[in-house]
Amino acid sequence: MSNIPHELAIGDVYLSPLVPVFSIALLAAWLSAVLLNKLRLSRYIMFPSVTFLTLMLLYILLMNAFWIGI
Repeated sequence: MSNIPHELAIGDVYLSPLVPVFSIALLAAWLSAVLLNKLRLSRYIMFPSVTFLTLMLLYILLMNAFWIGI
């Protein structure tokens, strides 16, 4: 059997394993957006909200490929 859990248990509440992945991706995308604003590169982005969602998706896919997929 695999050592990777199918769900996370916090007390008596069962959570999907995607909850921490989504949370980490949200935090990473937020930090990337802050960095883009500090470097003034966000002025070249036409749709900031779509860019934020794209960054989140990119981080989720990278975590799936290199962290979860191993």
